[in-house]
Amino acid sequence: MKFINLCLSIPNLDTIFFYIIFVITIPGILFSSGDYETLKFYLPALVMAAVTLTEAGKPDLFVNLYPTDCSGNVTFSGFMSSNLINGLAIVGILIQSLSLAAATSSITLGLISGLIMFAITFPMAQQILPYFIRETDYTFRTLSSGNMNFPGNWHMYLSGIIFSIVLLMTEYILLIAFTKYILSTNIQLI
Repeated sequence: MKFINLCLSIPNLDTIFFYIIFVITIPGILFSSGDYETLKFYLPALVMAAVTLTEAGKPDLFVNLYPTDCSGNVTFSGFMSSNLINGLAIVGILIQSLSLAAATSSITLGLISGLIMFAITFPMAQQILPYFIRETDYTFRTLSSGNMNFPGNWHMYLSGIIFSIVLLMTEYILLIAFTKYILSTNIQLI
């Protein structure tokens, strides 16, 4: 409880912790160890993590991490944070697409993989993931008839993590399937 009180008293401390751990430390470790394969999939997954933390942490925690509301109440720090995370995700998608196109000599495969990753990372993670988290919260609160208190919104965090894993698995399966199909049929769109 002391951490939550500290986060509420120091503005954007939760966002700073997110950046230190997930944007600086983990990519730094992946980069220094030479694990570029994981890094190029990790960067787009940052959007899903940020959306989950922002949606589940409302109204007290992570409000400026990745604001998705178009209400005009977005602060400058929220605007900068979401655009920085979006930029990192785009870098990851571009690295994946370009490296796949170069490795297979198929611009079509690079383009298709980029489109799949973009479609799952941005529209699905930004629109469907918050909806899924809100609906899970509504369902939990309805089933308990308001008699149960969910400390720390653990159910919202858990549902966001589970749906993020489902989105990442869907992305991976689509990438593998399209890669095998395009390479076996030698389709050349460009």
